Amino acid sequence: MSTTTAFLLTATGGDYNGRFEITLHARATTGQAVRIRVTDFRPPFFVPRSAPEELTSGAAERRPLPLRTLVGEEVDCLYFTTFKALQDTAQRIRGGGGRVLESDVYPAERFLMERQVKGGMEIEGTGVQHGKLLDFVNPRIRGVDVSVSLSVLSLDIETHAATSHIYSIGCSGRTDRVFMVGEGVSVPGVGFCADEATMLRAFLAHVADEDPDVIIGWHVVEFDLTVIRNRCTELGVPFALGRDGRARILPHDPVRKRPAAARVPGRVVLDGPVMLRAGFHSFEEYSLDFVAAELLGKHKLITRSGPEKIAEIDRLFAHDKPALARYNLEDTHLTRQVFDATSILPDAIERSKLSGHLLDRVGGSVAAFDYLYLPLLHRAGRVAGDVADVPPPMQPLPGGYVMDSRPGIHENVLLFDFRSLYPSIIMTFMVDPLGMASRSENRVKGPVGPGFARDESILPSIISGLLDARQRAKSAKNAPLSQAIKIIMNSFYGVLGTPGCRFFSYDLSTAITGTGQYLLRQTTEHIQSVAGCPVIYGDTDSLFVLLGPGAEARAQQRGREIVAEVNTWLTQEMKSRFDAASALLLQFESHFRYFFMPAIRGTTMGSKKRYCGALEKPDGSLDLIFKGLESARTDWTELARNLQQELCMRAFTRQPVESYVADIVARVKSGQLDDKLVYKKRINKPLSEYITSIPPHVQAAKMLDSPRHHIAYVITKRGPQPIEKRNAPLDYDHYIEAQIRPIADSILEWVGTSLDRIVSGQQELFG
Repeated sequence: MSTTTAFLLTATGGDYNGRFEITLHARATTGQAVRIRVTDFRPPFFVPRSAPEELTSGAAERRPLPLRTLVGEEVDCLYFTTFKALQDTAQRIRGGGGRVLESDVYPAERFLMERQVKGGMEIEGTGVQHGKLLDFVNPRIRGVDVSVSLSVLSLDIETHAATSHIYSIGCSGRTDRVFMVGEGVSVPGVGFCADEATMLRAFLAHVADEDPDVIIGWHVVEFDLTVIRNRCTELGVPFALGRDGRARILPHDPVRKRPAAARVPGRVVLDGPVMLRAGFHSFEEYSLDFVAAELLGKHKLITRSGPEKIAEIDRLFAHDKPALARYNLEDTHLTRQVFDATSILPDAIERSKLSGHLLDRVGGSVAAFDYLYLPLLHRAGRVAGDVADVPPPMQPLPGGYVMDSRPGIHENVLLFDFRSLYPSIIMTFMVDPLGMASRSENRVKGPVGPGFARDESILPSIISGLLDARQRAKSAKNAPLSQAIKIIMNSFYGVLGTPGCRFFSYDLSTAITGTGQYLLRQTTEHIQSVAGCPVIYGDTDSLFVLLGPGAEARAQQRGREIVAEVNTWLTQEMKSRFDAASALLLQFESHFRYFFMPAIRGTTMGSKKRYCGALEKPDGSLDLIFKGLESARTDWTELARNLQQELCMRAFTRQPVESYVADIVARVKSGQLDDKLVYKKRINKPLSEYITSIPPHVQAAKMLDSPRHHIAYVITKRGPQPIEKRNAPLDYDHYIEAQIRPIADSILEWVGTSLDRIVSGQQELFG
């Protein structure tokens, strides 16, 4: 008997030989690959004690436990030998008019969550070495915090476009290696194979030898591994990618909005674009070419795209295999560099340590909430219901408070925001599913919604621990951990506000958002009353306070003073009005030397969620920050974005605008800015599904032989056309009306002119 600490990589479960079995793969802190087989776990769920015995006869055991539902019913636990028996019994009970509790918690996840396994775990048992694997059967397992180094292999393939036959497979792990069909001169790191089947076997043997914990790539699941799996099937080669010699690909599920996934026992597969989006890294497009250029300043050996790129790869395979090998390997290197530059793997590890999610699990906020909350709920003596029994809301849930803005160009605007507003509301008012259901009379009653028990709550303590952990992460300058904690905390309200969560409650959700609205309104009134400064805009958790001209020298000090005063007031206000200990904290975020809030087009009302602020650098120059405006959106042309940036800068610094705008219009009409008139937009569903309404980018995409997910197109005299097949003159009037006018007029009205006055030559020069 010994103790081993390890980090969990993959977890699977299923019925084998008449019993449910769980298989876990992990990497030990000693460096060994670990496999754990659990054969003695009986999948459970709960039923009210009043449930008839005849409906629960499919269980191997029915046992009364000292647990109750959230409304106080006593419950029994049903234990099953197989997962199928669990599902059949749950269906039989439902069919008989009974209720089941937590029957929808997948057994392998329940096993891990009840042992508090979040990434790291301690394994107590006798391990037996089988090849590279240290095997355990039914050891004792409990969650612990561990740090472990995971090995990575970057993968990329090159194929024949028409047949999907694989030309070469590039791998970058401990060593660089390319496997290629055919013969060629001796090239270091390139293994030439007689045929495709031989190449696939050589590649799979290389993976087994490298034994990576993590396989990464660009569209690696939907393309590379799917093609490799398909070719293995067609050629009779076992798709033995996992540590146990197995692997499978789960296709994209558009109904459940689940991306394609690879299930490779013992190895985690991470796809570049999927992980970038999960980590809130935003790019205009997510091709490796574009991201590498934007992030690393690097351009690939083959810069062509579409049919030209395909033709070039075919040519290299036929005439210059060493060059194709270099190109193939280059993609594996760029993928690794993007992963490193954006901390994708460290970020995923930290999320796993916080949420219990496996490394390749993205999204899944509801599942993460269950993973954290259910074990603590059980320790509090309660059980939850099934998601299928959650009633849908009868009316829309209220959102965050967004106040009317004061449009125009302003000087010296201070931006304040509440630190993690919704989590802080949960902590202050003890908002919690168990706390709401509790019959305790010792309750906190906030400004909106029901009261919550002070002495029976779970969620506030979870959030308090996460806030402390985030502060430690910030102090240690651990950006991935800090970001992971922020994402998890901020997801809690969204989870509690969706009927897809077993703890959904309209009253609980509105208690959070309604309190947020109350706090923003009250804080606005307090600042205006005490500080004597108008609040010109507010949105959910942020307030914009106007100091006005001449206040720039004292702006920073004024911001600190307002924060100190408001936080003192909040502490007193929460205590005196609600007898609550305030966890609310207003923060001073930015001093905008200049600030532009446009009006809603065609009205005098201020817009919402759209502004440009100018931060003053130490050298006196300005750094423009755009939110919601065209310069922050990728579906507007470069012409529009450049125009907005330059007009804002000129308006802030009181430079002439007329000659600049007139020149832009003239250059557009003369064709000098044609390269700035390209629209770029993503195709979000199959082209065949666009039937009744066909937007311009889809019209353009349908003209391509091989349309991609991201379309670049222009508006011509004949309508939208992709840039690859443009055959008509550009419609310059369209660009002036649709791209120049909306942006120009939104700013020009605040400096006393308009686009019509400028282009007609009737305006007086503004200088």
